[in-house]
Amino acid sequence: MILAAALTALLAGAPMVELSPYAVKRQADGALEYAYDLTAVKGAGGTPDALASHGEEQVKAFLKGLPRSIKLLVGAGAPLEISAGRAVESGKLTTSFATLAEGPMASDNPLADKSGARLRAPLDPAEPHLLLSAEAIAWQVRQLELSALAAEEVDTEALRRELWNLVLDRATKRRQGGQGDAREGALALMARVAAASSCLDKSKVAADVRADADASLAVDAELSRLSESPDALVAPVPWSWRPELTCAWVRSRAMAQPFERTRGGTAAVLTFLDLLQKDPKIAALFERIRSRRDRFLGAPTSEPLLLWKEKTNGKAGEAIDGLTEFIESLPQDARQPPGLLAEASTPFGRFLSELSGAERSHAFEELATAAQDGRIAPGSATWPQARDAALVPLCAAEGNKSLRFDGEWRARLQGTFLTLLGSDADARGGSGGPEREEGERNELKVRLLVPPSLEVEPVPELFARSAASLERLVEALQAEQLHGLQALGSDGQRAGPILATAKVWIPRLKGLAALANPETTSARELAEGRRLAQAWRSEPAFSRDVREAAASPVSMAGERQHAAIVGVSRRELAVAFSKAPKIEAVEGASLQGFVIQPSEQRYIVPVLVSVGALAAPSKKPMDRQSLKALVDGVQRDASQAEGAFAEALKP
Repeated sequence: MILAAALTALLAGAPMVELSPYAVKRQADGALEYAYDLTAVKGAGGTPDALASHGEEQVKAFLKGLPRSIKLLVGAGAPLEISAGRAVESGKLTTSFATLAEGPMASDNPLADKSGARLRAPLDPAEPHLLLSAEAIAWQVRQLELSALAAEEVDTEALRRELWNLVLDRATKRRQGGQGDAREGALALMARVAAASSCLDKSKVAADVRADADASLAVDAELSRLSESPDALVAPVPWSWRPELTCAWVRSRAMAQPFERTRGGTAAVLTFLDLLQKDPKIAALFERIRSRRDRFLGAPTSEPLLLWKEKTNGKAGEAIDGLTEFIESLPQDARQPPGLLAEASTPFGRFLSELSGAERSHAFEELATAAQDGRIAPGSATWPQARDAALVPLCAAEGNKSLRFDGEWRARLQGTFLTLLGSDADARGGSGGPEREEGERNELKVRLLVPPSLEVEPVPELFARSAASLERLVEALQAEQLHGLQALGSDGQRAGPILATAKVWIPRLKGLAALANPETTSARELAEGRRLAQAWRSEPAFSRDVREAAASPVSMAGERQHAAIVGVSRRELAVAFSKAPKIEAVEGASLQGFVIQPSEQRYIVPVLVSVGALAAPSKKPMDRQSLKALVDGVQRDASQAEGAFAEALKP
């Protein structure tokens, strides 16, 4: 056992040799066994400083007395400090996490040690290994979630089309046979449904509606009103992936907009309620769509249509006949005719929608700050809540008694949060490489460096919450009997059954959470996480092309922020013990002639690289193929991609 006082005294010298371990072995209790090879040290003959200070004979005697190898045992659970190492590596980006190269990072410092200049131990901090990053896992989970959303939306589209076609047909018939408020309400309902069903595209309005002059005029008015906002037609990911999904998003948003505060608008909502009350098929479709919305997209904070339904007491038709009395029965603040189906709402979505003024120009940065400050607490009762909650640890990685992150690394994680939500972030950083002690090395001692050993980037809460999110997804799929639903990728291709894939990743994520926590002792969970951490590059998920563009869901005055993930690069992570661990020699070996020093270790982690640019508020995001061509056209150089991306978004 090395006592603290003795350790302090030993560290005060300048040992002749500094040696990193060549191997590490994990014990069942979480302890680490480090092995050091002293063969090269014994054969080197000593440093010039030592020879000058002690003479050749004394140095030879010291070296002869050293063992050929020695092992140290480092106790489990020591708290760690995570900080930024060198900045994002310059050079050509890769298109996926799995295609990143191993080996030391290229240095732009001409005075740095050159690769291969001298033989180093495998665990020397100057020879960092590629580590599974929190960013890679967060991206993979996000891709799985987005592909599940896209698949669910495509599946639900059949229900939506059937519902709104039925409503349009019934409203048309009521207008033909109605009079007064009933006729005007049916016309307003026709106009809303026809405009929304066309995805606010005038050329796609149904021909039979266009054949009716009054209906055509009413539809044009609705199209104009519903398209006033620049956000009406620019869909977020994954709805931007394909036209069918974009239409679904545009239609749902249009259906949620309140009607004009007129007798016709009021009667339109009552006509819809009457159809729900009298037509079982319309009512059943409406409830199924509401259920899907709440489980997959997020229940709205309120649904004014339900208040109106209560006020009619199941007699919406009579409310139309006595329209004035019905209006007067409503509270003043509830007289605006509500939309037909309230827009879905998530914790993040609500926050963004409430921003105004200058805050909108930095919408995602404001969101990240709110998540960091704890002003957004998504909860985990539903999948939409858990989906947002899974990303919060990227902003609030303040650490705990076992893990502590420095400011630059927290900023890097927050950058990952922005990138995954479709914004751009500067992940480059600017810290330097490992520092080595300079000066004379003349003391007849060998310093054994004892670094921490990581198997995954230690952000345990991110992994745990990601597992919880996928558990809520599984529950939602099972509740809606979507057991065989196939994931829909951003390239439009089906990518395997969602339910089965989620069930595979849940224990993996729980295992990573265990692996990332120095205090974890669960053997089963650790084994599950270790399997993924050791073989993640062979996972098909990490071989997918990461390149994708997105437009901000909120526009500013005259412009909209666009962003794109243009590839993957490497960045360094540094880890050290924040409190010295318990260290002892294995099998009672003598530590005479050795200095034991807890030290820093360096790892390389894969990171996403994103770029951003401003465009016109109505500009839609760049499609995937165009982005790939753009990035390939600049030889996958990040700095050139940024300029090319901005140029491509110009009118």
